[in-house]
Amino acid sequence: MSVELLKKQLKENSFSTIYVFYGEEDYLKEYYFNQLKNKVVGNSFKDFNYIVFEGKGHDLQRIKDSLESFPVMSDLKMVVMKDSEVLKSPKAAEKQFWEETLKDVPGYVCLVFFEREIDGRSKLMNIIKKQNSVIVDFKYLKSTDLINWVNREFAGYKKRIKKDDIIYLLENCDVGMTGIKNEIDKIVHYIGNKEIVERCDIDAVITKSAESRIFQMIDAIMEQKPELAFKLLNDMMVLKEPVPRILTLLSRHFSAILKVKLLLKEGVLSSRIATEMGMAPFIAKKYLEHTKYFSIEQIHYLLAECLSMDTDIKTGKADGWTLMETFMATINGKKF
Repeated sequence: MSVELLKKQLKENSFSTIYVFYGEEDYLKEYYFNQLKNKVVGNSFKDFNYIVFEGKGHDLQRIKDSLESFPVMSDLKMVVMKDSEVLKSPKAAEKQFWEETLKDVPGYVCLVFFEREIDGRSKLMNIIKKQNSVIVDFKYLKSTDLINWVNREFAGYKKRIKKDDIIYLLENCDVGMTGIKNEIDKIVHYIGNKEIVERCDIDAVITKSAESRIFQMIDAIMEQKPELAFKLLNDMMVLKEPVPRILTLLSRHFSAILKVKLLLKEGVLSSRIATEMGMAPFIAKKYLEHTKYFSIEQIHYLLAECLSMDTDIKTGKADGWTLMETFMATINGKKF
């Protein structure tokens, strides 16, 4: 279901019995959960009318008692199952309990499942769909929506920023609105009374993601700037970024370049790559640029090398950073 139904309910103060909030965008998930909690529970008698079971393996009788007890001085109470995984991989006893319970949740209860992942095809989810329920998958925002959101956040502080600089900020941040919001707040505090956010302000304070450094390393290699490529690698070492994580990001990066090359080979237009890959246009543009530097055979070789290095590190055959430096020298010189 769309988040639009949830917005409508919040506006009209008309609530369902069961809510399932899940997905990768924690910022939106938390935001709408708090909106719902404030509407349903408020501040009065919160200790009695707001019950949270966080994590896995809770006593099922306690959950049953919480659902069956009446709200105190209120029409509604909220019971929250947070990161319980019962909608993804429940134990046998949990599955049986919820199969019975979900069919008969009292009307005075607002039962919320706040999860990272669910199994949308499970029997429990099929039961929920037949009840008075709202199910929302909080995905990462599309690039246009994200750019507009960043612009609004800065505007809320009475700051202005160019679209190109918003894209630059997003390119250098970790995915997810929570991290982006933290970087926005840092920039705002850094520039003080200045009204316009400039790129130098972004560079001065943000913590660049490991993924953005990978992009910049490949950019440096393409531009024949080996010193910069090694500096970026050294920055990650100073920041104590684990080598296996760097290898994972490199593998993901080369895999994406390979997919883009294969799509282009199949005749897919450059303008369609972002849609076909399910990524933001400004990210797809980067991959398109990187396809010009590597052949398909070279990418296959580099992916195999990443896997080999990962195995050598995990089995203790070689030092991770030594392997990374050798690997970077290989890419820089295209000695493969």
